[in-house]
Amino acid sequence: MSSFKISTFLIVVLAVIPVLYGQDIALDENNMDEVMATGTMEPPMSSATHSHPTTAPKHPTPTPTLSKGNYTLKDRDGKICFRAIFETTFKVMYLAKGSSKKIASFDLPPNHAYRGVCSSKMIHFWITWKPAYVLNMTFIEKAVNGTIQPNSEIDEMKENQAWELENIKFTYDTHDNKNFPNAMKPAKSIVYSNATAVFFRTPVNESYTCVSKSVIPMYDMGGMKVMANVTISKAKIQPFAQKYGAEFTCASDLAKNNVVPIAVGAALAGLLLIVIVAYFIGRRNARAGYESV
Repeated sequence: MSSFKISTFLIVVLAVIPVLYGQDIALDENNMDEVMATGTMEPPMSSATHSHPTTAPKHPTPTPTLSKGNYTLKDRDGKICFRAIFETTFKVMYLAKGSSKKIASFDLPPNHAYRGVCSSKMIHFWITWKPAYVLNMTFIEKAVNGTIQPNSEIDEMKENQAWELENIKFTYDTHDNKNFPNAMKPAKSIVYSNATAVFFRTPVNESYTCVSKSVIPMYDMGGMKVMANVTISKAKIQPFAQKYGAEFTCASDLAKNNVVPIAVGAALAGLLLIVIVAYFIGRRNARAGYESV
């Protein structure tokens, strides 16, 4: 193989690398959605209003931006005891007329209210919006044994202080025809997170930071059947402190950040191997040609 052919091949290889990198990111973004733990997921129903043109648009319609809540609570002394920023979406299974199972999909609306109560080791925080929605969250501070998450440098042999989201409770009402069209026997319902699950556990005085979607299954009162999903994303949460502490990155974000370098490295290694093999094959063919002459 001539030096010109090898140089041309290397140029092509280097041109392919950015394409592979871009495709990896695009595929990652397109596969971020989740499905309900039970039942079959139907196409989500958007609460946003869209116009329908008679001709196909030249460009795809942009996805509506979610309402990101920015929350601050104060204790009895007027000191800040809780800060949080996050986006929230909901998927709720309900029974429609004709006994067909449907999935209601909606976002936390921008016109919501919130309040809470702080104590030294527990924070009750709830968000409300019309007509009858309530999202309750309880944060606690506690002693835990061992490493909290892979990115933590805490000594596994000693007891460490951490905070976590202990539980979530979500109240909704299927009388809301906007989110639950044609609901059979409309009524108010409450769903609960798993009583033994651990959410957002973080070393004390550090802020939980997670861009990825955290999907929390919500169960009926008996805890046997998943009735809804509460999804929290683009989150930064800091309870039991006046300001945000050092960022404690969630495991999902860490894994995602490691995928692209590994994929690019693997692609480079594979392409380099191809170049080396092609080079030696070219040399062998050239040597065989000289010997025949």
